[in-house]
Amino acid sequence: MPDVTPVTEDERLAALKAVHDTVLRPVTAEFMRTIRSTEVATPFTGEGLIGLLTFPNSGTSWFMRITAWASGICNHTMYEKEVAKGKIVASRGAVLSPASNVRSPRSGDPSFVKSHVGFYGTADDIVHDLSDFEHYSRLWRRSLPPNCDRHVRLVRDPLDNLRARYHHYLKANPGVDPGDLVDFRTYFRGDLRRYLQWHAYCDDLATGVPVMTVRYEEILDPVTSAAAFGRAMRFAGHDIEDAAIAAVVATDPPKYVADPGVPVHLRHFDEEDIRWIAARIGEWTDLLNAIRRPGPVMHIRRLLRRRRSG
Repeated sequence: MPDVTPVTEDERLAALKAVHDTVLRPVTAEFMRTIRSTEVATPFTGEGLIGLLTFPNSGTSWFMRITAWASGICNHTMYEKEVAKGKIVASRGAVLSPASNVRSPRSGDPSFVKSHVGFYGTADDIVHDLSDFEHYSRLWRRSLPPNCDRHVRLVRDPLDNLRARYHHYLKANPGVDPGDLVDFRTYFRGDLRRYLQWHAYCDDLATGVPVMTVRYEEILDPVTSAAAFGRAMRFAGHDIEDAAIAAVVATDPPKYVADPGVPVHLRHFDEEDIRWIAARIGEWTDLLNAIRRPGPVMHIRRLLRRRRSG
C-alpha cells in the first residue's frame, strides 16, 4: 500500500485557492456580469422609503445598523420574522426597526426598508424557460416592501453566502453537527438555485425601477467600505459624506476581512464542492442569457446537453 503524505491545512487551502481561481472565479465573474443595476433615480414621489433587497446573510443587519447610525434616522423592516415578533411600530406602510441613538423618521425622511422578499423564494420553484421566469418574477414582486420609489440590493459572493446561510441554519438547529460535511453539502446544494433565481428577479425589477446594486465585498473592504455605503445612502436621498460614514464604520467594524478576491469561507468547501458550484452557476448563466436574448427561448435541458457535449 503506497504511503500517503498528510496534507497540512495550509496546503489544503492553497490547493483550494488554486481550484477556485481557475474553475469558480471566472464563472462567478460571468454571473456577476449578468447583475443589473439602474442607478439613475428620479425625484421621490412617495414618502422617502427605499427597499433594501437582500438574500439572507449577505450583510443585511450590518448595513441597517451602519446606515441608521450614520444618518441618525431609524430604518424600517418588512422581514416576515421580525414583523411577526410584534415589537415594532407601524410607520409609512412599513414598520420601524428600532436602533439605539437614532430618531424616528419624519415625513419624507429617507429610510431603508429591510426585506428578503417573500421569504427569499424558499419554495422549490425551478425556472426552466422564459414563461417560468416571468411567472415566478411576478410572484416575487408581490412581496416587495410597499411605497418604495427605489431599491438598494446587496450581492454577496455565492460561496460565502452559502456558508453564511448554513451557519444561520446551525444556530437554529443546535443538534446538527457543524462538522457534518454531508449535511452541509445537502444544505447548500438546495440553496444555490434559490440564490441565483432570487438575484435574477432583482435584475428583472431593475429594468423598470431604480435599483442600485452594492457588492457585500465592497462594504467589507476597509479601503472601499465608506464609499460603497456612501453611494447607497446618497442614492437613497441622504446628504452625508464618506468621512462621516467611515467614522461610524470604525465604531462597528466587520467581524472579518478577506484577502481580495478570496471568499472568506473558502476553507469550509472542498474541490468537489467548488467544481459542482461552478457547473451549476455556469448552467444558470447560460439559461439566463438565453432567456434575455430575443427570439426562441432554449429549454434548460437543451442547454445542459450543449454544455456537457463540449
